[in-house]
Amino acid sequence: MRKWIFTLLVFGATGGILPEAHAIQTASSFDVSYSYLNLGLNTLVGGESTSERSLTSFTGAEIDYNVAMFDYKTVATVSFAQYQTSNIGNRPLTRIALGASYHFIHVNGQRVILDNGVEGKTWGISPALELTLGLSYLSINDPNQQDLSFTSSMFDLMPRFLLEIPASPSFLVMVRLGYLKSFGSGGASKYNVTYSGFVADLGFKLTTF
Repeated sequence: MRKWIFTLLVFGATGGILPEAHAIQTASSFDVSYSYLNLGLNTLVGGESTSERSLTSFTGAEIDYNVAMFDYKTVATVSFAQYQTSNIGNRPLTRIALGASYHFIHVNGQRVILDNGVEGKTWGISPALELTLGLSYLSINDPNQQDLSFTSSMFDLMPRFLLEIPASPSFLVMVRLGYLKSFGSGGASKYNVTYSGFVADLGFKLTTF
């Protein structure tokens, strides 16, 4: 008897039917970009004098793994970037980062049901804003200032604007422009280091939608 009463109470409280949880539509993708870097590098020596230099590299590459959450127009990203050569040494910066981007119009590849019941996908030019938090490793070997050569690691933030342009159902061209700024300062023996500057990328995204 108690079992039947409990069953009726649950049935009445839920309106007779338990609501179904809404499944979030997701998909994954990879992208690869050619990257240009131009940073202003400030080095505080012994807490007294400051050296200001420019770090420029045309030989960067970035690889990202992305998970799109279509219902929220959001894409979560894990990224790895490395710059091979620069004006002040080889492999001056390596960065690992986590972040997310918000797409103003849509995220490419979202499945939709059309009026005639046929399943389709959203596909078109998609602008977005992205924010990543990274851990960067600096390796500066300046041939003109050997006394200011060092290695250091620190956290940084990079907001950037990105634009996706579809080239085929599984291939997107990407253009990105970001501003990279160190989060605090990194200790490198007797140096304290900060940096800020611009990063530009041109790449492509391979999707598994």
